[in-house]
Amino acid sequence: MNYNKIVFFDLDGTLCPNNDLKVSVEMIELLKTFPERGILPVIASGRSFYETKPLLEMLAIDSYILSNGCYVVCQGTVVKESFISNVIIQNVLSLARKNNHDVGFFHQNGYAFTGISTATSEHLSSMNLSKNIIDPNYYRKHKINFLNIYLPKKEETIYQNIFAKQANFFRYAPMAIDVLPSDVSKSQGITILLSAMNGKNISTYAFGDQNNDLSMFSKVDYGIAMKQATRELKQKASYVAQTDFGVVEGLKYYHLV
Repeated sequence: MNYNKIVFFDLDGTLCPNNDLKVSVEMIELLKTFPERGILPVIASGRSFYETKPLLEMLAIDSYILSNGCYVVCQGTVVKESFISNVIIQNVLSLARKNNHDVGFFHQNGYAFTGISTATSEHLSSMNLSKNIIDPNYYRKHKINFLNIYLPKKEETIYQNIFAKQANFFRYAPMAIDVLPSDVSKSQGITILLSAMNGKNISTYAFGDQNNDLSMFSKVDYGIAMKQATRELKQKASYVAQTDFGVVEGLKYYHLV
């Protein structure tokens, strides 16, 4: 099918405003009209495939950029998967132990943690993650796409000062930062997906709410920030929603529905 527009949707706080991987009935009905309008919907999320699979199947979406760009699928075909090296993982773990921070290991089929502190538990609850698998050696048994470190914002620089040239850091929740391979971002994921589609002369739109969406907004033609989005993302946006129904509002503003 030929598409003349692509719309990239962040999930938590955007397409799924309650961080519960649930989409409103109105939005489900609007997505059904996308094919006849020549629009390809793409999920662009920090979540992994094991979390999003039921939602993707329910919405019949076969193109997605997951784990903030680690896993890129274009119309049902995996076109890129990135992994963080064990050397970096071991160095992060060493520093985390010195600072009493838990680390989470994530790939597309599961996850585990080095421990469950108050900060880690708070994050798991906010993201509706119910399995608390503690296995400090999990990365030795699985190829890991990215790490989480559970810590307040003021302590981020402990890691960024040391690993800035080796990894990308994104904060998408109050008590967690993502640690990604250095060449990975939502923007890079969009580049890879467009290349796989030979997507020239296609108008691109993105909806988001957090700073891990900044690179995505830099890449697309139009970035739509949710009403509750971060100040930095609103400054980058071409449109800022005025209501709590920011996705529907943005789609209507740009005459996509």
